[in-house]
Amino acid sequence: MKKGDSRKTRVKKVVSRLGIVFVLIGLIILWSCLSSAFFTVNNLLLIIKQVSIYSILCVGMTIVLITGGIDLSVGSVVALCAVFAAHYCAGDYLETPLIVPIMLSIMVGLACGAINGLGIAFAGIPPFIMTMCMMLAARGAAYVYTNAKAIFNLNERFVNISNGFLGRTYGADGILENYGIPYMVFYFAAAVAVGVVLLHLTTYGRRIYALGGNKSAARYSGLNTKLLEFSAYVVSGLCAGICGFLMASRISSGNANTADGYEMTVISAAVIGGVSLSGGVGTMYGAMIGVLIVGVIRNGMDILGINTYFQQILQAVIIFVAVYIDVRVNGKKK
Repeated sequence: MKKGDSRKTRVKKVVSRLGIVFVLIGLIILWSCLSSAFFTVNNLLLIIKQVSIYSILCVGMTIVLITGGIDLSVGSVVALCAVFAAHYCAGDYLETPLIVPIMLSIMVGLACGAINGLGIAFAGIPPFIMTMCMMLAARGAAYVYTNAKAIFNLNERFVNISNGFLGRTYGADGILENYGIPYMVFYFAAAVAVGVVLLHLTTYGRRIYALGGNKSAARYSGLNTKLLEFSAYVVSGLCAGICGFLMASRISSGNANTADGYEMTVISAAVIGGVSLSGGVGTMYGAMIGVLIVGVIRNGMDILGINTYFQQILQAVIIFVAVYIDVRVNGKKK
């Protein structure tokens, strides 16, 4: 009897872990049946390219969510980092070494993450309030810095960071022969690899789970819970800083409107992937599959010509269902 029960428990765990994969496969089959333009190598690469920035942000967001927190500021921080990066590779700074805008973007992201972490971990400000204040402040600072004007004519080498292709070739007449692999696909793969290793294969990751599972127990176990909580927001800020220069490179400009609403997309992707808003539950690979699901849904609806506003409604429904399931399942466990 016990063996049967344990076998059933293992089967349930496997099904629950693979369920999100089946959802992704089901969506791919659905869109492929509805449009022959969907299941092509170039379009699948395009999907990964489109979600690559989300995937990097999702690394930081997943860690924050597992601690039991939330970061509403990532979209605004990306915009602030993007305008700083764009400024230092355009105009009088056109010939500036690429390392300057890249490092500046990362440093601004780290600073914003550190401020969030200090306010939440050491000053006791609720994560929702602290990161909402940062969201408003960072977006406002981006507008002030640019005087609400976009920065154009960026260094071509900087633009190529996000828009380049590995193995792209052209014929003698200038016609594209080989599409190649977008650089952004490699950034997506790097985000998945680093995120999985950091959260699942390191002592730091185990401590993050302990913090989110039971903060008091983690403290009594000798963990520095304040420092851990602080570090989670620093990692989120670092991810936003990386996405800042990638975003400026991708759109070939620095714009204070950049990444508007990205925080909601990343949070929804993580929740769809099984990360609990109550903390302590979720996986990095699940969150990344959630990112792909969001990308597949958007791409498929774009191909079918479905109105953008309907896409927002569908995303809201998906988030609601995912959170409802989280509350019913993980809420009982906790």
